[in-house]
Parts: sequence; C-alpha cells; structure tokens
Amino acid sequence: MREKPIYQDIQRSLAILRYLQRAPATKTTLIDYVLVEVEVDAYPDEAKAASRRFERDIERLRDWGVEIVTGPGHEYHLQSYGAFSPVSLDDAELSTLAFLSETFAASAPQAEAVQHLLRRVLDWLPVGQRSAVGLKRQRLRVDLRRRDDDFISSPVQAAVEKAHDERRQLRFWYLSPGQADGKPRQHTVEPWHLHFDTMRRHLYLDAYRLRVIGPLGEWSQPRWQKYRLGRILPDAIEVLPDKLPPTPPKRPRHELEYLLAPEIARLGQVSHHFDDMTVHPPDADDWVRVTARTDDLFAAVQVLLSYGARCRVIGGAEARQVMEENIAALAKIYKLPA
Repeated sequence: MREKPIYQDIQRSLAILRYLQRAPATKTTLIDYVLVEVEVDAYPDEAKAASRRFERDIERLRDWGVEIVTGPGHEYHLQSYGAFSPVSLDDAELSTLAFLSETFAASAPQAEAVQHLLRRVLDWLPVGQRSAVGLKRQRLRVDLRRRDDDFISSPVQAAVEKAHDERRQLRFWYLSPGQADGKPRQHTVEPWHLHFDTMRRHLYLDAYRLRVIGPLGEWSQPRWQKYRLGRILPDAIEVLPDKLPPTPPKRPRHELEYLLAPEIARLGQVSHHFDDMTVHPPDADDWVRVTARTDDLFAAVQVLLSYGARCRVIGGAEARQVMEENIAALAKIYKLPA
C-alpha cells in the first residue's frame, strides 16, 4: 500500500531538482511547480503540512548527495549534484563526450552552449565515468601539446588538467609580457576551458580570474582571461579544494558593426565568425554591412584586422576604439603620417 506514496515522494524531489537545474527559486515557487508536475496529492492544502513535506523533499535530495543551499533572499540554489549520479554511458558515448569537449573550444561556433550542455551531462555521471572522460580528453590533448611552440612543464600540465577535469579552482604564478617589470603575478582562477589556438600555435586555459597578487598587493577584479600554458610557472602551482559553480560566469558581450569590400562579400559568401551575426544587403557601392556580437573582443579584432583595408569597422564603440588603437600603432611602426 505504500508504493504509490513513496513513488510520489521521489517524484516531488525530482520535480524540485528539475526546476533548480534551470534557476534558483523560493519555497512558494517550488511548491507551485511541483503541484503542476506531480499533480495528485503532491502537497496538502494545509500550509504547515505542505511546508513540512517540502522540507522533507529537499532533505531527500540532500540525502542523495545533491548540494542545495539557501541564498540571502531565501531562494534555494543548486550548488552541485555531489554524489547524485542518475546517468551512465557506455565507452563509445564517453569517447564522444571527450571529443565534443575538446572540439568545441572557446573559439568554436556555439562553444559556450555546447560546453554548458556537456558540463550538465558530466555532472550526472558517476565519478569513475567522469574520470574516464578526463583520461580520454588527455589523450586527445597529447597531439596538441606536441604542436605547441612553448615548452609546457609536467607539473603545469598535470595541475591544469586536474583542476579542469575535477572542476576545482587553480592558483599559479603567471609571467605575462604585459607586465613592464617582468615579474610574475599569482592568479587564482576558475579553469573552464582548454583549447589550442591554431593561429598562435599555443595551448590556452580559458579561465575566470578571481584574484591577483602582485608587487603592489592583492586586487580582485573578476573577469575572463586566457592564460598561455607555456607562461604558467611550474613552482607553487596548486589545485584548490574550492569547487566551481554548476555554470560559468557570464561573459561580457561586445557589439560589432563593420563593412566588407565587394571582393570579400561578393555573391553574399560572408564568413560567419561571430554569434548573432547578420549580413545586410550591399550598399550602392557593393560594400556589405555586418552586425554581430562577440564575447572575445581581442580575437574578434584580430579577425577583422586580417581583412586589411577590405574591412572598415564602424561600431560598436569598444571594437572601433581597439581597431583605431591598432591602426595608429601600425602607422607609427611604418612611420606613416598621422
């Protein structure tokens, strides 16, 4: 006689988990959602009884290993799936996950959406299968490391891959050519993606920078940053116990607007380098206007510079400014009149 109530208990907890996968929510929102999802006798009409049943449903998820925390606004947040592993894949499917993860790097089309989906699937897998995917990815990266023009030390390789695959924060000293004093800085980051830049022939860690310690002290200006593995120092690199959140921080989006010369845009064959890209009809002189958005302004400017004089950037403001700075620097190098 208890089968139906036990089944409904599980259904309620799973309904709560399905909602929290998408967004945080208050108790009232979750109770209303469960009433729609489970329908029959999900929660009693009496408020206190419904509240007690809801708390038991949340506790059941925690007993399964799901990490759920309550935020300052009394909203429930899905922090981690923890030991909860509802999905198992065969070896071929694990290999496909590894291939997709390596193929859809940060610069690939729809990379962020694909990586988000892959992380969701990996979170559902048992620890052993997540490790298996990591090993398969390591084998795929071997060839990339061989092609890197830098020397990447074994401690750096091991620590970066461990932090990336186990989704833990990473701390290391980084030597950047942008620092005039030539001194390394200590960076604490969330390592989200590893990718090989075929143009620069280097392996990069695409990370969310949390803190930096330098000669003038510590500062915290969280932002996305790409780290060349060959410039990470092997001494004192450390994988931290802090886990990454279920989803990466949002990247800033930059507007782009540019014109392509007739010889580039002829027959409407314009390369789609960016997200949300729209190719507009040619103007009276057959120049084609393109509007788009990008989350990597540096890489976008490099693409547009590659067109040379056959591309003219007319917006947005940030892209235009960076292009003007590059053109001014080139004019100075080649001693052209301002």
